[in-house]
Amino acid sequence: MGMFVLYGGTPRDVARLLNRLQREAAVPLLISADFEGGPGQQVAGASEYPANMAFAAAGDEDLMSRAAAAGAVEGRAMGIHLTYTPVCDIAWDPDNPAESVRSFGGDLDLLGRMVRAYVRGYHDNGMLTSAKHFPGRGDVRTMPHNPGWTWIDKPAAEVESQEFAAFKHGIEAGVDFVMTEHIAVPSVTDGSELPASVEPKLVTGWLKGRMGFEGVVTTDDLWYDHVVARFGAEEVAVRAFEAGHDVILKPQDPVAAIAALAGAVRSGRVAEARVDEAARRVLTLKARLGLHEERFVDEARVGAFVGTADHRAIVREVAAKSLTMLVNEGIMLLAPGPAEAAPKIVNISVQKVEGDPMPAALAAKLAAAFPGTRSFALGPGVDADGHRAAWRALGEADVVVLSLFVARDRLGDAAPFRPGDLGFLERVIAAKPGAVVAMSYGNPHLIRKLPGVAAFLVGYGERGWFGNQAVYFDVFIEALKGGLRPSGRLPVHISDAFPIGSGL
Repeated sequence: MGMFVLYGGTPRDVARLLNRLQREAAVPLLISADFEGGPGQQVAGASEYPANMAFAAAGDEDLMSRAAAAGAVEGRAMGIHLTYTPVCDIAWDPDNPAESVRSFGGDLDLLGRMVRAYVRGYHDNGMLTSAKHFPGRGDVRTMPHNPGWTWIDKPAAEVESQEFAAFKHGIEAGVDFVMTEHIAVPSVTDGSELPASVEPKLVTGWLKGRMGFEGVVTTDDLWYDHVVARFGAEEVAVRAFEAGHDVILKPQDPVAAIAALAGAVRSGRVAEARVDEAARRVLTLKARLGLHEERFVDEARVGAFVGTADHRAIVREVAAKSLTMLVNEGIMLLAPGPAEAAPKIVNISVQKVEGDPMPAALAAKLAAAFPGTRSFALGPGVDADGHRAAWRALGEADVVVLSLFVARDRLGDAAPFRPGDLGFLERVIAAKPGAVVAMSYGNPHLIRKLPGVAAFLVGYGERGWFGNQAVYFDVFIEALKGGLRPSGRLPVHISDAFPIGSGL
C-alpha cells in the first residue's frame, strides 16, 4: 500500500495525521485528495472554489493558473501531493448534463486551455495532477438492458473527436495520473460492454496505447456496488490491474484486494514484471517530488499557507468574473437607499434537498443588503402552506428574486424541478411580469424551464463537494444593485437561444 486518499479534517489535524502516517511507512507515502472544488472541498478552512465551469465562464487562463497554484500551496503545506483533478469530461449534450458545472463545458478548445493552465499552476507549485473520468463522463447514459451500468452510446469517430480529444488535452498538458470510470464504450472496444475499470481495450489499448499516456492510471472508487456485485470485491481488483491500472483506489476490502493481487502473481495469472512496471511508475513520481529526501511537513506553520486572505481573494475573483447574465430587461439596477425608499423584495429559494443550508444563508445576505426583504423556500420539506405564504407576499413586492439551488440529475433531467414547484414558479412569473429575477447557483440549464423572467443569471457552484455556491451571494447582490456588470460567458450549449458564448 503506497498511497492514501484524504477526506476531511482541519489543516493542522491533516498535517499531523499525514506526518504520523509517513513516520510509520518504510517507503514514503504518496498522499492524494480530490481538490475539484479546491482544498476546501476536503479540509475545513482551506480555500473552496466555485465549480470548474466557473473558470471556463470567466475565460481567464491566468486566473485558472493562480487558483491552481493556491490549491497546490495549500495542499503541499498539509502534506498532500496529488489532486484527482482536472476534470476532462466534456459536456456535449444539453439534454444530458451528466457532469453539469463539474465540467469545463462543451468548447473543446476552451477546455484544453483551462486544463493546461490548471496543470501548470499545480505543477509549478509541486503538486501532481490526475485527469478524470476516462473515457469521459460528460455524455453517459444508463444501459437500457443493464440498469446501474453506464456507457457512451455513440459512434467511435464521435468518441475519438469528443471524449478522447478532451483527454488528449490533459495528456498533452502533462497530467501525472489518469483516473478511469465505470463506463463502457462498445463502439471502440469491439462491442465489449465492460467498463473501463476492467476493460483492457480501453486502458491498455486506448489510453496507454493509441493515446500515448505514460503516467499512472488509477481506478475510481472500486467499491462501486454494481462492479463488486458482478465480479466480487477481490476479483474486480485483479481484473482492474489486468486491464492496465497501476493503482487500485478504494477497493471494498483493501486487505482482501492486496491478498487477491498477491495470489494472482503467485499463480502466474499476473506477471511480476507487470507489478514492477506499475510500482516503477508510482515510485518515479515520488522521487520527482523528492519524498525520499523529505516526506514531512511543518505542522506549526500550516496556518500560514492555508485559506489565506490572498487565496480567498482569488475565490471571490472567480465568482465575480464568471457570473453570467443570460437575460436582462433592465431590472438589474436596484440601488439601495433609505429603508423607506428601498425596493420591496420577495426572495423565493428553491432547494432540491431538504435541509440545504444555502437558502437561509442567502436570505440573511439579502436582508442585510435590502432591509425588509422577505424570504420563502420551496422544495422537499415544504408543503402547500409554504406556497401560499410566498404567494400572499407577492402583492407588495417590487421585485421577486428566484434563488435556484436545483442541481442537475446525474443521469436524468437537466432541470429537475418538482412539478408543483415548477407550476408555482410559472404562476409567479405570470403574476409579476417584468419583475422577476432568477439566479441559478449551479445549473445554467434551468433557464429552459423559466421563460419569461425579466433577468436570468448563472453562478457555477455545486451543492456538496464540487463547487462553492455561497461565494456567489455577494457578487449577485452587487450585480442586483448595479455595482457589478456580469461578464461571464456561457461555456456550455443550452439551446439555440443560448449557445456557447452567450452572455450580456
